[in-house]
Amino acid sequence: MKDARNEFARLVAREPIPLAHGALLIAREEYPQLEINRYLDRIAALAAQAEATIRGGENTVERVQLLSSFLFEDQGFAGNREDYSDPRNSFLNEVLDRRLGIPITLSLIYLEVGRRVGLNLYGVSFPAHFLVKAVDERGELIIDPFNGGAILQVAEIRARLTQIYGQPVELAPAMLRAVSGRHILIRMLRNLKNIYFNASDYPRLLAALDRILIRDAGAMDELFERAALYERMECFKAALDDYQSFIGHAPDHIQVDAARESVMRLVAQVARIN
Repeated sequence: MKDARNEFARLVAREPIPLAHGALLIAREEYPQLEINRYLDRIAALAAQAEATIRGGENTVERVQLLSSFLFEDQGFAGNREDYSDPRNSFLNEVLDRRLGIPITLSLIYLEVGRRVGLNLYGVSFPAHFLVKAVDERGELIIDPFNGGAILQVAEIRARLTQIYGQPVELAPAMLRAVSGRHILIRMLRNLKNIYFNASDYPRLLAALDRILIRDAGAMDELFERAALYERMECFKAALDDYQSFIGHAPDHIQVDAARESVMRLVAQVARIN
């Protein structure tokens, strides 16, 4: 686990981040014997198999449709609707093995295969449902890998926002903005964080929070969450350190008063232990 964590820290310091490699390092903490190069070769093999067919498309729309047909019809990748919260849906090795995933992991495969065959693809961190967009000189296409690579029209995207928020919401340009590999990896970790929180799996929840903070030391919500988790796990000195760091870096955060109360409580607790 320590080696995977250290390698992840080194990788996310690079620019650009090798996206599939980073996702596999997230998985390696759960699967210590995972052979990263074997899975990278699997992605390269998918792209090599698809290349002739996809390059035969006359334009971006046709090539996107051919890529979607290859991945979701020929190769059988699909969204795991029956067990969406299964952690395996968030690990790239498992998605490649099982052909089942959630929006962000299926989008990652779509990006990695599509880019290798010449498509100009980007991740889109749409609310509650990760998407992909293809860009060419004529504009952009929004693609939903979780739903078989469907190309979404603006009206469909607006309807999804209404469904997500329970009321009409304006489609802001930022919702369809291309995001970096770092953003994609941190969203994957936040998915895992939520899964482990709901399952009360505290060791794995802590590992997800640690890696989010490796990637983004300014993630104050996660810093507060880690402090609270340390306290729950009775790691009082670590909790105190995190709360104090949180107060120093986020004095205007909504949780700062709760953090100050925790510091007062934990100072006494740590003093008793020492």
